[in-house]
Amino acid sequence: MTTLVLEKKELVMRTFQYLEQNQISLAAQFLRQQANNLEELPTAWLYHTANALESNNWEPLSEDFINMKFIGKDGYFLIIAPYQINRKSQPHQELSAIYGKIHKNSQPSIEQLEKEICQTFGCLNEPIPINLSFTEIASLGNTHGETGEAFVVPVGWAFRDCVLGPALNNATEQKRRFLESSHACIQTIFDEETAQLLLAPLDDPINGEMYRHVDTQVHEAGHASGVGFNFKVQQNLFQNYTYSGIEEWRSDSLGFEFAAATLPAEEAGKLVAVNFCIRFGLDAHRLGGLEKDTDVYAALISLENLFQNDAIYITKKGQLALRNLSYTGLLQAVEFHRTQALSLTRRELTVKNPVGLFSLYKIDIHPAIKSIFQGLIIDPCSGIWENLQ
Repeated sequence: MTTLVLEKKELVMRTFQYLEQNQISLAAQFLRQQANNLEELPTAWLYHTANALESNNWEPLSEDFINMKFIGKDGYFLIIAPYQINRKSQPHQELSAIYGKIHKNSQPSIEQLEKEICQTFGCLNEPIPINLSFTEIASLGNTHGETGEAFVVPVGWAFRDCVLGPALNNATEQKRRFLESSHACIQTIFDEETAQLLLAPLDDPINGEMYRHVDTQVHEAGHASGVGFNFKVQQNLFQNYTYSGIEEWRSDSLGFEFAAATLPAEEAGKLVAVNFCIRFGLDAHRLGGLEKDTDVYAALISLENLFQNDAIYITKKGQLALRNLSYTGLLQAVEFHRTQALSLTRRELTVKNPVGLFSLYKIDIHPAIKSIFQGLIIDPCSGIWENLQ
């Protein structure tokens, strides 16, 4: 049985080899020839993928992607399609591929999160995007490695109505980035006790992956809140990195709110820790920097909120430190995040003309916060990132 599984994985890897060599026609022909031999992958999906590679028409894949029919036996899946990412405020689309295995624990209670949204805002205008965590077997293009996306949002795929499909959270790549860069950055940015508190949930050998997954799922619930992420995309709200960054920060902050409502305070605080490790240890160091990158801007707003909430201070050694070193204290540290995000979301629900959303999505960042962000978060970690390249 093990030999058989290995042989089937090798067949998929042959497709990757053709794609890497830009032999698209050969990749399509081979995929079609082997579709019936790859029992763990949906045959119809593989045929549609082969046809799309030859015709560059990705429309036939849309419905199956939205309905998650690309997932086969035991959670195995293969997606090959153009995927777009944004770097330095510039879109970049490239034929990309992911071969992996979905985790069984990939979906917390969507119903419970939907109930919280309805209770908090009085309505749910769009479904919460499903977040599927997976172990990567192979990848290429914009979904591969340090320069690609580890959290593969559905809106990036070249499928019709792709935004209605699931997000794919690459647990393999997330763990690698955490161990190689984020871990060291957090220890550099924060004092020892704060760093230990923030890193412990992700260092947890049993629950670390689960904490990372739940953090992304409550974040997706944040996107669904208010008028809804899909509606904002349709209205072209995300015209630059600041609008997109505010949406990311809003979703983070509402995620904290929903975590606080559905989990014990200790567990909700651990999700805040995971978020800070990702935002300050990874996202803050993206190449776009403070003036171009969505995720960098989201991390900057988060730091602004922490100082406004008097939850953080600068030590004599020039590191950041939390005032309350506990997970319940971490939850209290993001009270200002939650209050501001709740207010913004309630105001967007009262906007009668979509154009009015633009006036809401503006946040003033104090110049001193930008200096602290650059001097205590970005600059101290620049050497870490250079050594990893």
